[in-house]
Amino acid sequence: MRALVTAPYVGEIGWELMSWQGRVRRVFARGRFDRLIVLGAAGRSEFYVDMPLDYRTVDLVALPGDPYEDHRVMGDSFEPLPADAIRAAVREPVETTVEQLRSAGWEVQTLWPAYTGRFWPCDNRYQEFVRFHRPPPDPLPAPWVVLIQRTRSFGLKNWTPADWAELGGRLDDRGINTSIFPCDSRAAIEVLSACDLAVGQSTGGLHLAALCSCPRVVWSGHQYLCTSREMTNRQRYETWWNPFGAPVQVHEVTQLPPPAEAAEQVVRALEAIGRRTGSGASRIAFRAKWAVRSWLVRQVIQNGVYARWPWPIQRWVRYKLL
Repeated sequence: MRALVTAPYVGEIGWELMSWQGRVRRVFARGRFDRLIVLGAAGRSEFYVDMPLDYRTVDLVALPGDPYEDHRVMGDSFEPLPADAIRAAVREPVETTVEQLRSAGWEVQTLWPAYTGRFWPCDNRYQEFVRFHRPPPDPLPAPWVVLIQRTRSFGLKNWTPADWAELGGRLDDRGINTSIFPCDSRAAIEVLSACDLAVGQSTGGLHLAALCSCPRVVWSGHQYLCTSREMTNRQRYETWWNPFGAPVQVHEVTQLPPPAEAAEQVVRALEAIGRRTGSGASRIAFRAKWAVRSWLVRQVIQNGVYARWPWPIQRWVRYKLL
C-alpha cells in the first residue's frame, strides 16, 4: 500500500488552489497511490476530497511572515523567508506523519511545495483540476451575489466594512440577494456552486469561484504584473488561472470604485454573465475568447514551447493578444 504525504502549504489560498492542489492531484493519480495525507491549514480540506483523503490540520499561526505566493514574506520589508527556513518550521509534523505510516507498513512518498514562488501552469501536463460543484440542498433565489471581502493588505487599499455594507444595501434595494463569502471551504464551495455572481477585490476566494465555474467581477490594481511570468492580473483571471473558462469581468483600476459605481458594475455583470441571469451570447463570446487565449498560452508562452518563438512574436502575443 502506497501513501502520498503533502507538506503544509504556507502561502496564499489562491496559489494553493491554482498552483498546488491540482499538482497534488496529478502526482497522486500518476503515482497510483492508495491514500493521500494532506497536512494543511484549517478549513481547506474540501479542496482535496475527491481523493481518498486523510486531512490533518496543522497550526501555521506561529510561522514567521505573511503568506505570499507559495511561501512567506517578512512584514514591510517584503523579504522572502528562505525555503530552508520554512521547511525547518514545518518539518516536525511531516516527519511524524511519515514515521507513523511507515511503522504501519505503508510505502510513503512526501511531496513538498517549493516555497520559492514556483508557478505550475493550469495545464494537464502539470496539474489536474476537478470542478468543485456541490450546491446546497435548497436552491438560492435569483439573483444572488456573493461578496468576497479581501482582508490581507497588499496592493490596493482594501474596502472598509462600511463600503461593503453600502454595496450590499444598494444591491438589496435593487432586489439582488447578497451574502458574505464564508471562510470554510465546504460552505464556500456550496454557495459558489449555486450563486449567480461573485464579486470582490482580487483575492483567493475569487480563484475558488473559478473552480466552481462561478461568474466573477474582480477589481484589480491597474496593469499589476504577477510573478516572473509578467502577466497582468487580468490575464491571470481570464486565462492563466481559469482552467474551466469561468466568465469574468476584470476592472483594472488605480483605486477601488465607490460603492455606488461598484453596484452599477455588478448589475451590468449580472445581466451579461450571471449564472442564471446573464446573456447566453455573452457567455459564448467569453468562452470563445478564453479558448483562443488559452491555446496561445500553451503554444507560445508556457515553459517548453516559448523558446521556439522569437521575442517579437512572444511580446505581441503576451501584451497585445492576451
